Amino acid sequence: MNKLSYYQKIQSSFIILILLPILVITILSYKTIKDNVIEKIELSNRSVLNLVSKDITKIVDDLNYVTHFYVKNDETIRTLIDFSETEKIKRYRDYDNYQKVIASFDYISIKMLNSDIHMFLVNNKEFIVPYSVGISSKTPSLTVLKDHWNRLQDRINVNQASHLQSLGLVKHLNLEGDSYYYFSRVINHPENGQPLATLNIGISNEYFKRLFQSAKTGKLALFDENGKLIAGDHTISYKDDDERNGEIRDAVLIPISKWKLIHETSNEEITGQITKSFFLSTVLVALFFFIFLLISLLMAKRLHRPIQKLSFVATQFGKGKHDVRFLPEGKDEINELGKTINHMLDEIKGLIEQIEQEQEEKRAIELQALFAQIRPHFLINTLNSIKCSLFINNDYEHADKINALMSLLRAYMKIDEPSTIESECKLLSHYIEIMRMRTEVNAELKVEMEDQVKNIELPKLLLQPFIENAIVHGFSEKSSGEIIIRANKRDECVVIMISDNGKGVSENQLLELKRMLKSGSEGTSYNRVGLMNIAKRVKLFYGSDGDIDLQRNDNGGITIVVQIPIDIDKEGEKG
Repeated sequence: MNKLSYYQKIQSSFIILILLPILVITILSYKTIKDNVIEKIELSNRSVLNLVSKDITKIVDDLNYVTHFYVKNDETIRTLIDFSETEKIKRYRDYDNYQKVIASFDYISIKMLNSDIHMFLVNNKEFIVPYSVGISSKTPSLTVLKDHWNRLQDRINVNQASHLQSLGLVKHLNLEGDSYYYFSRVINHPENGQPLATLNIGISNEYFKRLFQSAKTGKLALFDENGKLIAGDHTISYKDDDERNGEIRDAVLIPISKWKLIHETSNEEITGQITKSFFLSTVLVALFFFIFLLISLLMAKRLHRPIQKLSFVATQFGKGKHDVRFLPEGKDEINELGKTINHMLDEIKGLIEQIEQEQEEKRAIELQALFAQIRPHFLINTLNSIKCSLFINNDYEHADKINALMSLLRAYMKIDEPSTIESECKLLSHYIEIMRMRTEVNAELKVEMEDQVKNIELPKLLLQPFIENAIVHGFSEKSSGEIIIRANKRDECVVIMISDNGKGVSENQLLELKRMLKSGSEGTSYNRVGLMNIAKRVKLFYGSDGDIDLQRNDNGGITIVVQIPIDIDKEGEKG
């Protein structure tokens, strides 16, 4: 085994774990067989469902047809007109009408010879005339029919004589007796529309039981249009969204009656034997897998030992033990990798020593810079003493100028720290105060900004060169001038506009300055102090989202437009 390469050792481990693909194939085979079985059962169930639904549809269609024919027969109507007010048979005429009513049922019995159907007609005086459709029909007794009629008459809409009415299920008084699902047809006088009688047809529950026995698998259930069970298994739900997992379900609507026939087969009934065989094979596979897993663990442990050594060396080196190294024990790929890592660790150790030496030199330079800071602090402290002396002598004008100069010096010392638009504008007022004294130009500064942009951060002294250009170049031929700074928010940016009423520039000079800002080239014959530096600084801080543009304004001067993006995350934290 030691003579094998590390790649060959890994291959040997994979061969031992070949059981995993076998397990996957077993599961896939089970799923394929199960899907095929389910598909065949679904086709079989759909066939049974179609046959049963056709039988029920036929009997409902027959009922609708014969009852419609019955009420449209002129001879039947004449018989019912004479019979409609008969309370009981008192004379021969009543008996004769009674026999004619029974004879009128023959129109129906010719079409429907089904022993599971019975009929009875009820006139306006609730006189009941029963009739057996088939020869072997088990017609309920007159007492049962009266009970059925008492429970049915409230369900009948006497104003709907145009079609067959579905009335629902009526159970026998005796729980062991048969139940019937009833249809009724209201028969009215063709001329005055007065009711003559009601024809009631009942379908025995035994008919549905025998019909549903044709399903070799699963269960059948028949529901009326209101979702009430007519016949079949009561465990089947009417609503499709109440399906339980693992059930095959199919449904069909019966025309005219709007009944819903549902066929449902449990998954266990279909795939129970397949599942048992699968679980048995799974147990055997798991047993073999456990045995092979032990062998694999022993081999993997041996294969992993050199990797553990490499991990130990890396961990110890990371903790500061820079002399730890990997000890090769062979010539396979792992040991060759260990030798390469040893060489890499030697180089890293050298780099660490070099970095430590550079850090020592950097600390010495920083210490020198700290000592150098004493001088500007000394200058500020001296200026502060002069300012206090001027205040004591009531020379407020020069004291304010000293205070403005101190503010500028502090800003120059902290040039790398961020500022805000509001703080920057206050600093510019100090700068203009100093420039009034130096240039003898009476420059006025006005600031107009929205409250929501006052605390937006921007680099310190970003706007100062623009003010300097306005005073030095724009007001060079004037004794006074006005500079207006406007800052507002637009979408996700802040736009700062700096306008002056100075002498401005020509159109060619303006185009040349714009080209210089866009191209980043300094090779122009007309260059203002710091303009290119500020443009580069904006690009450095804000990238392509930052922009500077120059425009001529109505006062004859120049308007500088600075656009900077807003850091939404940072503003959200402040809010």
